Amino acid sequence: MTKKELRAIMKQKLNALPKQQFAEEGRLAAKRLADTRLWNNYERILIYLAMPDEIDTSTLLNIAFAAGKDVYAPKVETETTMRFFRVTPDESSWVKGSFDIREPAGREEDVFKPEKGKALVISPGLAFDRAGGRIGRGKGFYDRFYEKLFAASPESACCALCMTCQIVDIVPVDKFDRKVNAICTKDEFFMLET
Repeated sequence: MTKKELRAIMKQKLNALPKQQFAEEGRLAAKRLADTRLWNNYERILIYLAMPDEIDTSTLLNIAFAAGKDVYAPKVETETTMRFFRVTPDESSWVKGSFDIREPAGREEDVFKPEKGKALVISPGLAFDRAGGRIGRGKGFYDRFYEKLFAASPESACCALCMTCQIVDIVPVDKFDRKVNAICTKDEFFMLET
């Protein structure tokens, strides 16, 4: 199966789910992840804000804030670039972005710097496999970001927070695709050899 075919299948599968399922699975997966050693080993958390067809990350965001972690969210700036900015529960660190999704205000003093230490990235994607394979939406934002992050901070990690239906047998990957270090769903958490 090609990446294009898998993306089409996964988009159809996710769009068929009831909207409340994204919130419920997100709540349960967040609680599961917050109880892991992986979560507790990182003070800097980079977390995406979910689109309507993605697992809800709001519970995990609130858990990170409550734990006093340094939280960063992504902001797409051009067709090829995305940066992460520090955010807080205070509404002044947020603006309304694309698809009616909150995004960071994008102040330069809040930009994430990989060289300042390790970080745990909560990785979005359409499908994941048990070998750590990940397929995104095809824009390459996270693959480019991971290349810079792991070059500057190799002790960082990425964890897929996803719906149970997003784990598939095989994800087609290319040599430049970064595998995730862990996967967390409402039902299970597991680390991967990457």
